[in-house]
Amino acid sequence: MKYLDLFIHTNKRKKNWLACLQLLLFMLALSCNNSQEKETKTEEDSVTVVQDIASEDSALIFENNADKWLDLSLHNNAGTWKKFKLKEFWYEESMQKKYFKPEPGFYKDYAPLLKWSPDSSYILDIGTYGKVLVKDKMGNTKIEDGEVDTKASLLFPKADSSAQLIFLGASGNFIDGRWIDSTHFFILGVFDEKGNQQPDTLLWVIDAKENFFRKYKLQ
Repeated sequence: MKYLDLFIHTNKRKKNWLACLQLLLFMLALSCNNSQEKETKTEEDSVTVVQDIASEDSALIFENNADKWLDLSLHNNAGTWKKFKLKEFWYEESMQKKYFKPEPGFYKDYAPLLKWSPDSSYILDIGTYGKVLVKDKMGNTKIEDGEVDTKASLLFPKADSSAQLIFLGASGNFIDGRWIDSTHFFILGVFDEKGNQQPDTLLWVIDAKENFFRKYKLQ
């Protein structure tokens, strides 16, 4: 009788253990499914955000005929903008401004590298950093390379200050810059990020008011 009771008790424990194991496996499978669904939802949301940003930038560009400027800057006939793909976007909490009081003649001498916003609140500086002024045989002032590093800055002429936007070091260069409206501007450049002598053509779209940066890459 004792052996029978022991057998029944042991059998019940096995059934209970199996039931617990089945429940545990079910909960684990359910958790994995939920995790996969969340990851899929996150990826879908990320793709949607990228598409929305690119769509808004496209509207901004075509409304202001900036696509034509892009074609001319890259010596292409047409449709260059469609070949750019959004790679990164981010917000800066604030611009890290530094005191900047240029010498007399700065704005005139470096005019080709300085792009004023339509309301003159900002100046996009696409490369005065590292440049030097020299006189040619005719006495005309020319801009030549000095330092090898390259950076773009945003100048605030009314506040005597400046803020660094993009630093490319010695591995890149800026081709051109353009204001789209009073707060948005383009910076077009090349950057050999991988150091393989095959620089990428990049386009930054920046909102000076909201400190919102978007970086596109030519495919």
